[in-house]
Amino acid sequence: MIGIDVVSVERIDLTNSRFIEMILTEEERQELALYSAESRKKEYIAGRFAAKEAIFKASQDRDYLRYSILHGPSGRPYVKDHPEIDVSISHDGGIAAAVVQIQTK
Repeated sequence: MIGIDVVSVERIDLTNSRFIEMILTEEERQELALYSAESRKKEYIAGRFAAKEAIFKASQDRDYLRYSILHGPSGRPYVKDHPEIDVSISHDGGIAAAVVQIQTK
């Protein structure tokens, strides 16, 4: 199954802690804290939101906190504890885009 989603980075409100807590797991919030620039934080949140919406579109599972999308050693994103899900996240021109592929058995 394949899912894709795009999110406008400017829509992300860093002061909306309720939204951030609904979207990001604790591990993702720890990665987010590593960024100091507001623009990079917005990109990070927008990318994770797009990826989780893409997972929902591919699987119908809207439990965003079930999926931690983290950076691997190379910087490539991966979905922790879900090796059946491949994810790609890109940012350009104020848009975050994500594509996921869920391997089915």
